[in-house]
Order: sequence, then structure tokens, then C-alpha cells
Amino acid sequence: MPSVGAYQVMVRRYIEGRLAELAKARGTTADGFEIDLLAVFEDLTGRGHADPLGTLATATGRSRTDLDHLLDVARQRDDHDGA
Repeated sequence: MPSVGAYQVMVRRYIEGRLAELAKARGTTADGFEIDLLAVFEDLTGRGHADPLGTLATATGRSRTDLDHLLDVARQRDDHDGA
């Protein structure tokens, strides 16, 4: 198991890479950043990460409050698109 600092760096790099992959897949001009954040958040949660919101906040340079809002927007879009 990597040390705590190394683990945090590894997770941050994973998040940054995953967000870049998702953005490339949807096209850089297309809407969807919130959906990308939600996908990464749900991935971290599914992997049992202790603090997915805090880690995502650190990796993206956004506050927890801002991320909560963006994730809520993504959930609303997902509910609207899925309904």
C-alpha cells in the first residue's frame, strides 16, 4: 500500500486523467463538465474512497460547496434526461 501522500497524488492524477478522458470523449465544446464530475465522484464512491468530495475538490481546485452545487446540477440533468 502506498504511503498516504503517494496515495493522494495517485488519486489526484487519476481524477485529472479521468476528467480529461471524459471531456475528450464528449468533445471540448459540448456541455457536460458537471456530468463528468458526477461520473468521477460516483467512481470514487464505488471504490470505497473515504472522502470522494474532498478529494475531488482538491484535484479540481474547487470548494466542496461549489462541487456540491455542480454535482446537484448533474444529478438534475441526469434525472431530467432519464425521465
